[in-house]
Amino acid sequence: MNVAVLAVPLYILLMLLELAYERHSGRHTYRLADAATSINTAVLRILLEGPLRLLLILPYAWLYEHARLLDWNPASPWLWLFGFIAVDLCFYWAHRTLHRYNLLWGAHQPHHSSEDFNLSTALRKGAFQTAFDWPFYLPLALLGVPLPVFLVLLGIQLAYQFWIHTQHVGRLGWLEQVIVTPSHHRVHHGQNDCYIDRNHGGVFIFWDKLFGTYAEEREPVVYGVTTPVSTFDPLRLQFSWWRLLWADALATRSWWDKLRLWWMPTGWRPADVQQLPWPKMGADKFERPYPAAFKAYAFVQFVAINLLALVFLVGVREAGAWQPWLLVLVILSGCVSLGLLFEGRPGVWRIELSRQAVLTVLALLASLWLAPAQALVAQSVAAFSLLSLCGLGWLFRGQQGAVVAGS
Repeated sequence: MNVAVLAVPLYILLMLLELAYERHSGRHTYRLADAATSINTAVLRILLEGPLRLLLILPYAWLYEHARLLDWNPASPWLWLFGFIAVDLCFYWAHRTLHRYNLLWGAHQPHHSSEDFNLSTALRKGAFQTAFDWPFYLPLALLGVPLPVFLVLLGIQLAYQFWIHTQHVGRLGWLEQVIVTPSHHRVHHGQNDCYIDRNHGGVFIFWDKLFGTYAEEREPVVYGVTTPVSTFDPLRLQFSWWRLLWADALATRSWWDKLRLWWMPTGWRPADVQQLPWPKMGADKFERPYPAAFKAYAFVQFVAINLLALVFLVGVREAGAWQPWLLVLVILSGCVSLGLLFEGRPGVWRIELSRQAVLTVLALLASLWLAPAQALVAQSVAAFSLLSLCGLGWLFRGQQGAVVAGS
């Protein structure tokens, strides 16, 4: 059972309900560019999740088969209860450690990079985080939690965390003492000095209270990170922190510092490069103005990219050897191009025109080689791209200056 796939309709429904509530209440926490970037970041993670998940699955399966200390009845409710609590404890320590060290923070920072806080923020995941947090779950294999049970419990544990990314739910009384609530998680996403590196729990808040990382929501939360990423490109977003570290590694004269800065506490820099500026959070959120017609085009492209991602997620097992890779390339190029469009980069419309033209040709060629049902999808993509080309021609005719003005 793939909990991630099953949860997608629920995620969409909850985001729509949150948007409807905001329209009714007049309190808005969404911006199109930021929310689209968050969701496209989730798409990017979906594309990479399969290969990276093997880093966890293969050693877990081996340890369970050859070194487990306990044998459970898979149907026992005690296994599922113990496993769920243990998964959350492992998540706590993985999460806390990701915040602790420079290299690991680079894998997790994308999740904290949004300057907004809403349900879409829950989907803004680090695409490479699995490459760093998998060892923390291996003790569960030694304790005899079967791999299928573990994967279901991990999926449920991660799905729970979706709803706590909202500003519209206040304190929840006695539940605040037991489970992680939106109030707790707002603290976790704050860049306020009193909130940094607090409330790492996923489902249960008592881990933070037990291990000394708990903080209550006492002052208005300033969301985001202290070194803002200033981009809507979900791919560039993944490397934002590592790029800063790499620049310091090149700039420092100490070979020892070049090596150790990756494993030093988050934010540590060699002494001889601290005068080099890093990005600082300003008073205003990162934003680029663009015309209303452009906003409509971007929204349509965003929906199309995510529909293709759903096709990938649902149909990847039935696809041939080359089809998933082609689809990955199409989706990835769309996510990046959309991010550049939101940033209003000079000349980006030429990139988008080229992308749509290439996509039209590729989809038409692919339709010649695919089975009838898949060929219909490819032909639909080609038709959509052709319409997008027409829309781009109209959109940027006489409006190029308005788009570039935001850069």
